[in-house]
Amino acid sequence: MSLAVILTFILVIVLEIAIPLILGYYIVKRFGLRWMIFLYGALFFILAQIIHIPLLYLIQPGYTSWLISNTSDPAIILAGLAIFLGLMAGIIEELVRYLAFSRFFPRRALTLSRERGLLFGAGWGGIESMFVGLALVTTLISYVFLTSGTLESLLQAANITDPAQLAALDLLKNLTPGDIIPGLLERAMTLILQITFTMIVFLAVLKERRIFLLAAIAWHAVLDAIVVFTAPAYGIWPTEAFIAFNAVLGLAIINWIWHSAGEEQRIDREEEP
Repeated sequence: MSLAVILTFILVIVLEIAIPLILGYYIVKRFGLRWMIFLYGALFFILAQIIHIPLLYLIQPGYTSWLISNTSDPAIILAGLAIFLGLMAGIIEELVRYLAFSRFFPRRALTLSRERGLLFGAGWGGIESMFVGLALVTTLISYVFLTSGTLESLLQAANITDPAQLAALDLLKNLTPGDIIPGLLERAMTLILQITFTMIVFLAVLKERRIFLLAAIAWHAVLDAIVVFTAPAYGIWPTEAFIAFNAVLGLAIINWIWHSAGEEQRIDREEEP
């Protein structure tokens, strides 16, 4: 058992939960908003997953069987599965965001503003980060029990012989802090990207141009598909580098939308009698 690994786990868990809350607090205080917008973002993310996850359970097995029946090439199977998963995530999540801004906000008498869009996105990506942080607690517990010998004794008694399970247990047992830190970096970058997608969909509703919605769906789908393909094929660091590139691009897009939406809002106020 490594104390460094345990402390790294704790640090990553705390930061994955704290960073979204700190960001939400800053936006709330900076623009005088209510935390309820952050909560709405979190709730709509959960709604998207309530739709997304059951659909995967219904459709993915049949789709995977169809892929395997048509090709034996592992790379093609992985690519086909990656495209499927990317499209599912992009279509469902962006359509739910669109409905939130175009239907839910007006019904709650919430003015569609760039500040509210930003806070909604922070709630959407923030709750995802918090869920991942909480899930990491179970990995930490498993690591502690495995390296202390308690879990290993139980597993030996269970006589597990599956090579995949044994490899996973060996990987968990030999974790280093360097294996855990990339997860925190990925969460931070994913939070930026979730806010980016939110702001693009916000712009689609604000300007009444669905081309921005299609752009959000396409970007989200392509990003997820490439990540699903590259992670097992090329490893963690090339995948993280690709996500980082998209996150930097996302920051630029957020900045452009922020100024674009701000200019439109100023024009609207100037036209008021």
